[in-house]
Amino acid sequence: MNHTLPEMLVAHHAINQYQPPGYDIHCHSFYELYFFISGKISYHVEGRQYTPQPQSILLMAPNVLHGMKYLENSTYERYVLHFTAQSLPPETRSFLLAPFHCRENLYYTKAEEFSFQEHFESLLACQNLSSDIRRPAERIALQSLLLLLVRMSLRSQPPQPEEKLSPIISQVLAYLNENLSEELRLDDLATRFFISKDHLNRLFHLATGTTIRQYVLYKRISFAQQRILAGEPAVSAAMAAGFRDYSVFFRTYKKS
Repeated sequence: MNHTLPEMLVAHHAINQYQPPGYDIHCHSFYELYFFISGKISYHVEGRQYTPQPQSILLMAPNVLHGMKYLENSTYERYVLHFTAQSLPPETRSFLLAPFHCRENLYYTKAEEFSFQEHFESLLACQNLSSDIRRPAERIALQSLLLLLVRMSLRSQPPQPEEKLSPIISQVLAYLNENLSEELRLDDLATRFFISKDHLNRLFHLATGTTIRQYVLYKRISFAQQRILAGEPAVSAAMAAGFRDYSVFFRTYKKS
């Protein structure tokens, strides 16, 4: 069975005003490049916390849980790029996507030194082209932007996140992601990692912005979505993602 996602490439520039506090946690089946311009916000990416600086970049690979919250009343401006690997030529795909899969280096500052904003604007300008040339022009602009990102990743020393994961939460996250299709119970996790359920939940929520139960649901839904978009029947995709009851998957999927 072919488990590749259909081609997708969406870029936009957005400006928003302050919204109520609290992390907007989500997880999706495509790549995301987040280019921060201004505002005072905080970002959680798989348990690592960042406070983006102007002209900084955050990278999210598929199925990576992340979320943002406002830290104060300010104008929030950013560029965002969503795309699937199928938007890139097969022969350059792994090379251009490498920065997204380096778990320790997901955040880069001083993007102005690489004219990153100009490249993003070039990609956005493709949206004004006629329909017959827009898509190939966007693909070329995407490759140019990602090549610039590769150059940044090779020449820059990425800043460390403000909060490093505790060893116990790092181990729990690794275990959850390696066993999503298995039955995952809080009691069993607490026993496996020699920690009380309440303390584990507190540490996990502090690190990720969500509970263990919600984390697993986000991940399973994203995993199932990838398989469904690739053409797999919803029932078998749900089972492969760890849902024992299809009705539970269906209700959760509709809410996501």
